[in-house]
Parts: sequence; C-alpha cells; structure tokens
Amino acid sequence: MSPKIARQIIQIGLVVSANWQVALPVRADNLPADADIPEEVLRAEIITEARSPIDGKPLSAADFAELVVTTRLQLERDNASVAINNPKIKETLFLLRLRGFLRSVGVPIR
Repeated sequence: MSPKIARQIIQIGLVVSANWQVALPVRADNLPADADIPEEVLRAEIITEARSPIDGKPLSAADFAELVVTTRLQLERDNASVAINNPKIKETLFLLRLRGFLRSVGVPIR
C-alpha cells in the first residue's frame, strides 16, 4: 500500500470519527440529577466558629482571623530577627535564593 493511500485512509477515519461525535452527543441520562449537590459546593463550607490553637477556647470567625494574622506577623518578625543576627542563616538563605534563581534560568542543579 502506498503512503498516499494510507494517509487518505487515516484522514477518512478521522473525519468519520469526528462526525460520530457530532451525531451522537452526550445524552442527558448520563448527567447527574438536579438534586445532587456538587462536591465542590459541599467542600466549600463556611466555618463561622473556631477554637483557639493556643488555649482551645471558642472564637468567632473574626477573632480567629485576627489571631491568625497576628500570629503570622509575629512569626515573620521573629524569623527576620533571627536571620539578621545569625550569619550562617544569612548565608544559607542567600545560597537557597541563588539556587532558585539558577533553576528558574535553566541551569541544572541537584
């Protein structure tokens, strides 16, 4: 069989299979029922009350958000002061940043 005939057979097969997709669309039986709640919606539950990770007391959502922000800021401040005072940590951070930059440029580093 010549390559030209083989190419034409493949093209005909592709056209026929594309037409079957148009002629036989997805049936409504295969779709989930209207009463079903999508899993994405079920996972997106809004939490309106929480407990403090420090002492376990109940907190409102606003108090919990404030606690998270203040804790994060305090950790960043503490980490920055440790890094400023320790030259070994400064050197390690510099090397990690350099390694990340070289990887982003495309230099293979293990």
